[in-house]
Amino acid sequence: MKSDILTETTVELVLRERISPLLRSHGGDLSLSRVKDKTIFIKFSGACRFCPAANETTEKIVQAMMREHFKDDNIDVVLENGVSNDLLEQAKNILRKPK
Repeated sequence: MKSDILTETTVELVLRERISPLLRSHGGDLSLSRVKDKTIFIKFSGACRFCPAANETTEKIVQAMMREHFKDDNIDVVLENGVSNDLLEQAKNILRKPK
């Protein structure tokens, strides 16, 4: 499954086939936020989201696998730690309810 082209489609395929199964075995997962040049932005979910080793997992597992797959040591993987859209919507709904 080697591909020289770094796109959201090819990155998503690597995430789903190689990385997600590892994370799901620990009660977590990840999703792709976006790809910009040679930088891949991801978000963890489940148990991985609040794991103290999330940054280490990003670098030593996700980034290493991406670099290996695409044969490019210049690929960086960045963990985004923002609030999910679902959580934002829930908060907005709570604030909109009449008192």
